[in-house]
This record gives sequence, structure tokens and C-alpha cells, in this order.
Amino acid sequence: MKGHFLKEILILSVFILLAVSSHAALSESEYIVSETAVHFYSEGLRINGVLTIPELQEGYVPIVLLLHGFLGHMNDLIVYDSEESLFEITATAFAEKGIATLRFDFRGSGISEGEWKDTTFNKQILDAVSSIDFISSLDSVDSRRIGVVGLSQGGLVAACLAGRDSRVRSVALWSAVAIPIHSYSALLGVDSVERAMIASPLEEIEANISWGGFTVLRREFFDELFSVNPVAEIVSYEGPLLVVSGLKDDIVFPQPEASRLFTRFHKGVDRLLEQDSGHIFDLFDRRDKVMEIIEATLEWFLITL
Repeated sequence: MKGHFLKEILILSVFILLAVSSHAALSESEYIVSETAVHFYSEGLRINGVLTIPELQEGYVPIVLLLHGFLGHMNDLIVYDSEESLFEITATAFAEKGIATLRFDFRGSGISEGEWKDTTFNKQILDAVSSIDFISSLDSVDSRRIGVVGLSQGGLVAACLAGRDSRVRSVALWSAVAIPIHSYSALLGVDSVERAMIASPLEEIEANISWGGFTVLRREFFDELFSVNPVAEIVSYEGPLLVVSGLKDDIVFPQPEASRLFTRFHKGVDRLLEQDSGHIFDLFDRRDKVMEIIEATLEWFLITL
């Protein structure tokens, strides 16, 4: 009971800080922003990414990892009435307010090495750990102030990363997968899961995707639907946690119940932000919803990093 009461006090304190400082923070003078193509290695595979950083006269900057979703890449999801992707806009917004970002393609995705069919949750988590090793070596970055944003499957990875790597200081989960077997049975079909369970370890499973098209994955991916539990892993993370729920999400559902699992079992300061939008915040059809999420997440990291 005492711990629960303390958590409520801490949450209230963060809300007060956000309310008092958000307008001032977003209206501060902007930094000059620079972007650089970078790479690092994860289990021998070259992982390619983009470092977006504010140019400071002196000192070190906090940094946030941007983790893309299932079948995505670091520059996908072009926002309505824009030529920029979700993470490009996010990176610029963050850097203009003094926060660096690193977005990258997981192995087998985008322009990184590896084959998509070999992907698994744990391999993506290892890529994320390797990305922290990389940014911790950068002269301009404060390695004590590392945040993570994860979208959809990237949210699953972010939750697990936070639970496993103590270098993560603050986390934002956007439409994060909470119960893998539930979400991917709906996304890829129960029949695909059933076929994978009787397949040999290296057999390729072709699965239709609920939004159209198909993909090919090995049995190892499907095995981890049962063995990787992001909600259980978030229990080991006690830092600040922002969870964003699109109430019309038809990929990770039902909402807000699925997102609320993270705040229910998380032991630290957290906030659940509910929005009347879909899985990717209606970004193909309008701009205001996704910008609301980006700005709220920026405010969160300005306070918690």
C-alpha cells in the first residue's frame, strides 16, 4: 500500500511538471540540427541508421532511440501532407529542443544486413542493446540520459530492452505489442501459428498479413510469441514510462486495455495517454493526431531525461 501511494505521488509530480513546463519547453529557441548516416554491428551484422543531433556550443546531449515496427524500417510511414516519415519528423522535433535521436533498421529490415525471414524479437532486442553500446561511445552524447521510443513491435522491443538494460533511463511505448500471441495470431492468422508449431526449426512459414500481402518467417519467430513477454519484462524496469494508446487500434487490441497492462505492472512513474485514433495515429489521413503524440512524447523526455 505504501509503495502504491508513493507511486501516485510521483505520477502527480510528473504531471504537474509537465503542465507547468510544457509550453515553455516547446517555445524555447531551437537548436541547429544535423543528421549523419551511421552504422554499428550486432552479432557481426552491419546495422545502418541515422543520428540526428542538436549542435551545442558545449556539453553533452541526451539521446533517444527510435525503434520501428513489424515489417517497417526507420524511414517508413510518411505523414500526411508531408514528405517526411514519422521518425524523421520525430527526430527533428526532438533535436530542435536539445535531444538527439538514433533511428536504425533492425537486422533484415530496410538497409541493414541480414534476412527478414530470420528475424525474432530477441534478435531485435540484441540490435537495440548494440545500439546503446554504439551511442555510449559517442563524444557528444550523455550516456547517462538514454531514452527509447518503440512503435508497435518496436514497443515490445523497447519494453524488453528497458527491463534488461539498466542504461535505459526513460521509455515511451507507442501502440506497443503487449501480448504477442494475441496480436500476431490476428495479424498473421491462427493457421500460420499452427503451421509453424509443427514445422522444422529452419522451415519457412508463409503468412498472409491482415492489412494485405504476405510475409515469410521461420519457426523461431513463432516460438517467441510464447517465450517473450514484454509486460513481464517491464516489471524489471522502474524508470519513467509513457504508454500511448490509440483507442481505435485494430492491430494491438483491445484498447486501452492492452496498453494498460504495461502501466498496471510497471513499478515506477508512468502515464497512459489515450487518443481517439488508430494504430499509427491516423498519420496517413491527417497530421494533428500524430503531432500530438510526438509533442507529448517530447515533453515527457524533456522532463524525465
